[in-house]
Amino acid sequence: MNLRDLLNSEMSLRSIVTMARQGLRWWIDELAALLPMAWRASLSSSPRTMAEHAPDGGWRFWHDGLPLEAARPPRSAKGVVGLLLPPDAVLVRELTAPRMPAADVRRMLSLDIDRLSPLGPDLIHSDSEVIDRDLAGGKQSVLLGIVPRAAASRLVQAARADGLLPASLGVILDGESRRPHFNFLPAVREAAGEPTGGGARPYLWGAVAALMMLNLAVLVGRDMTDVSRLRRVVEAQRPTVNAVMRMRRQIQSEEERRRDLVARGARTEPLRMLNAVTQAVPSGAWVQHLEWNGQALRLVGFKAAGLDMAAAIRGSGAFTNPRSLTTDSAPRTLGGQPFDITADARARPRR
Repeated sequence: MNLRDLLNSEMSLRSIVTMARQGLRWWIDELAALLPMAWRASLSSSPRTMAEHAPDGGWRFWHDGLPLEAARPPRSAKGVVGLLLPPDAVLVRELTAPRMPAADVRRMLSLDIDRLSPLGPDLIHSDSEVIDRDLAGGKQSVLLGIVPRAAASRLVQAARADGLLPASLGVILDGESRRPHFNFLPAVREAAGEPTGGGARPYLWGAVAALMMLNLAVLVGRDMTDVSRLRRVVEAQRPTVNAVMRMRRQIQSEEERRRDLVARGARTEPLRMLNAVTQAVPSGAWVQHLEWNGQALRLVGFKAAGLDMAAAIRGSGAFTNPRSLTTDSAPRTLGGQPFDITADARARPRR
């Protein structure tokens, strides 16, 4: 579903906000999974002060993995602590799953919890975390934690009764590192009908915003670098392009000159003119003088009486506008009647 389909749907605003928060939480989980384990621990929303329920009914507190002698959490914690379940109260299984986001892994395990848990889904809370994403064959190693609902609820209620504010509910599997695993508190709150709340610390949201601005700056910088590189390439190719354009203009000019020469040659071709004149001059006429300048033809000679030289020249099809420079009353000689005719060359049709 894209943004347009989401806005055009009949879902309520609350549902859309919930989906947006889930998508943002998934994105933050994916970004956090790319960080080293030490950074992940420092940027997570888990409180630095942990509280462990003692057998005598009191509480033992830990701050950054070190035990505290005080019976209350430090003032800087403001009563906000992470609760620690006894290790024997949590069932832990290590599983192999396809490589996918942590949210998808939790969803997949929740659908298969009947097979993975000895108790029914309505009696337990479960959580998972990815411990190794580099297995062969596109697999990853996942740690699944299962705790009875009753045990988790009793611990949360006891902490609240003693004035503590639970921020997480996990278990320490390795006593040396004192690093808690899992967080069953959102499931406890959801089962009790309480708002899950929680989320990342404010500076983590600031880090997300800074990363978004950094991504935008990187994209803008890459675009600027690409434009500068393209400008340098264009400038480097400018002399070559100018030389090619000059050559192209020279070639075009030469082609135009040659076409003009060919057209002029076709108009002033003497052999064509002589052939046309030979075919046009009728029997009984002979030419003594011929002039041809490529545009105009002049014929001077003698003809037998009654021959129309103008009509003969016009009928050749190669000349137009024939004009006689002699009159019909020109004296007749022994060679016949003289004629002096001029005509214009007919333009050849363009192909």
